[in-house]
Amino acid sequence: MEKLEDRKLKVREPVALERKRIKKITIDSEETEFKLLDVEDVDDIVSVLRKVAFEIGDKEKKQILEILEDKCSYGAYVDRLLVGLSLAWKICFNESTKNIYKCPDKNAIIIEDIAILVAYEGRGIREKLIELTEQLSKHKKLSYVVSICGENPKEENIIEVIKTRGTKLEKALLQSNYSFFKGKYGLTAFKKIQ
Repeated sequence: MEKLEDRKLKVREPVALERKRIKKITIDSEETEFKLLDVEDVDDIVSVLRKVAFEIGDKEKKQILEILEDKCSYGAYVDRLLVGLSLAWKICFNESTKNIYKCPDKNAIIIEDIAILVAYEGRGIREKLIELTEQLSKHKKLSYVVSICGENPKEENIIEVIKTRGTKLEKALLQSNYSFFKGKYGLTAFKKIQ
């Protein structure tokens, strides 16, 4: 009688997994292109924001148009399709008082939102959008990049909170050496440029 250990079982992956793997290879081979967004891109921006669960009405669309006038927002494109974006504009930031405010002599770019379509998560798009914003800040001779990431945590050790249960944006900013503080508008990250 043949024992189970003596049998050689041939294990084959289900066809569905094979197809998924083929699609993954195809998706990974696509190139992502980045460009500064302009007012002509507003409909594509609104479409992406809606797909990632932002509620966008006429008021929000008007605010997006105002943000785009500052020419600090970037888009990520795959096959000419907008798949991710960062909405950002120039503002004032005082590192010693930890204040973000409007003023005539702007010294920072604030990243308002980074939105990436779910199918394109995990490709480094968020990190590249942050990097491009830092380069733009340097090019425009601004001193900081700032982002209000979310609600202030109750705990005092902000970094530990981000490491254990932070958002993708918070973790990306932490990995890019941003400093964090509990701000007036929520958990705020900043990085001195240059």
